[in-house]
Amino acid sequence: MTEKLPGVLAEIAEVAGETAALMISARRGGQRVYFPSTKFLHKAQWLVECVGHDLAAKICAHFEVDGRGQRIDIPLHVGGTYRQFVRSVAERVHKLDRDGKSSTEIAQQLGLTQRTVHRHRARHQQRKNDKQGKLF
Repeated sequence: MTEKLPGVLAEIAEVAGETAALMISARRGGQRVYFPSTKFLHKAQWLVECVGHDLAAKICAHFEVDGRGQRIDIPLHVGGTYRQFVRSVAERVHKLDRDGKSSTEIAQQLGLTQRTVHRHRARHQQRKNDKQGKLF
């Protein structure tokens, strides 16, 4: 991780990846949300839409206590705008890429698809090869 995520987001990042934590923060930051038990995952439709069924199940299982869900305060989105969020994901991809990680390892660590990792690599390579660069 290039920057430390606050409290609950760090827990979510450990369970489901940084991208999932940032997406939850972007969608529900500053709100108290209910993570149901895995038996009642359908009650957290917003979470399934946000991070997908498998990661939502992992998150709900992590916060489950004695077979019951919990209400959790989600910190405000740490990245600001959507563009800043995408930039922070790209920075993490490129850092892990420079560290010699494979696309599979990067995707697993950040909670991305391999295709997303390949797109970030291609954009980064294109910018490095662009002789004129960007004005804005």
